[in-house]
Amino acid sequence: MVYRTSDQIAREFIAEGRRRRISTIGIVTCIATGLVESNLTVYANWSVPESLKLPHDAVGEDGMSVGPLQQQVRKGENGRWWWADAKTCMDPTTSAGLFYTALSHLDYTRGHNPGMYAQMVQKSAYPDRYQQRMVEAQSIYDRLAGQAGPTIVLKEATVPKPEYRETQMWSTSRSSRNRATVDAFFLHTQEGGGGDQAAENLARYLNVAANNVSYHYVVSQASNGSVDVVDVVDTDYSSWSVLSANPRSINLCFAGSRAGWTRAEWMSQSKAIDVAAYLTVQDCAKYRIPLNVIGPPYDRRLPGISDHRYVTRVLGDGSHTDVGDSFPWDLFTDRIKFWAGDTPPKPPATAKDVFMALTDQQQNDLYNAVMGIASAAADIQTQLRGPGLRGWPQLGSDADGRNLTLVDAIAKLVVKDGS
Repeated sequence: MVYRTSDQIAREFIAEGRRRRISTIGIVTCIATGLVESNLTVYANWSVPESLKLPHDAVGEDGMSVGPLQQQVRKGENGRWWWADAKTCMDPTTSAGLFYTALSHLDYTRGHNPGMYAQMVQKSAYPDRYQQRMVEAQSIYDRLAGQAGPTIVLKEATVPKPEYRETQMWSTSRSSRNRATVDAFFLHTQEGGGGDQAAENLARYLNVAANNVSYHYVVSQASNGSVDVVDVVDTDYSSWSVLSANPRSINLCFAGSRAGWTRAEWMSQSKAIDVAAYLTVQDCAKYRIPLNVIGPPYDRRLPGISDHRYVTRVLGDGSHTDVGDSFPWDLFTDRIKFWAGDTPPKPPATAKDVFMALTDQQQNDLYNAVMGIASAAADIQTQLRGPGLRGWPQLGSDADGRNLTLVDAIAKLVVKDGS
């Protein structure tokens, strides 16, 4: 027997929203969130035993999320609920009340993208999904509320995000987190690979169970500047990346990268670093990880964001040294702050930035190499077209009295021999 149909859940969302004097836009946003999180289904969760004793229509395994809005039944270090207990989160009316309480703290009626405010409430790793369901949610509201209500003007996403292409190649190389608190985001290098398909190629390797390794994300920047992200392991599971630190961490690998890279080589991947910073901010929001960037000399401690070498040196597990000495932690930290909304817009590094990242000696060597190429090119051009590019008098002249170039002279000989 069905506990709640999707229409019944939507009606309860509408009724609770009206009781709280939430605007139509806010109610439709709640319905869209329910569509994304559960397709308007009351979920229990295998990891929340008490939820299995309460009325439900499906059982999930996404962290400790329950109910139609997939709210976490979890307490923080201060002993306070993230959302509430299982009973509250699984009841459509009270779970909607939790959502509306959080939404009411935001200026969600100002005409921005409604899905953006759903993301701010839910802190999902996939912010665009809410906006994608707004039209469907508006249709459900119109049908069940008995009135059209104010029209929602759907706009292109206004949530700032870098440009990248995201695909999924899910690996079975994963484990349960066993209720561990996720408090770390670690960066990695591949130590191999490369090329324009680096992320996809690495993801294929991670999909071979016998290789016994995986990451949550792999990221690479192609020669044309485009960035690819491949999702390999859902962040609610442990990837096989950092030994004993797997249950507590989210792991991202820069495909094709090496710990021995110079700063200039890393800066040539600045767009990939920018995207990595964006993904980091999204997941840190979802799992409530402080945006505490811990680079060398690792003088601070988790929770926060660091790399595989932190696991080796500070946590004492393994022998990895990635992401290496020359990783641009300054750029990465700046982009973390930007995507978190702490700094004004700052574009990713340009070719000029890459040049300025070189040492004086490297700049001098590069200049001499370029000038040598230019000199050789000029010499070749002179050989072909003559001094001052006015032809060679030794080769004769054309009908207008102009000296022939080397190409002209060869062409004249070919025509003569063929006549």
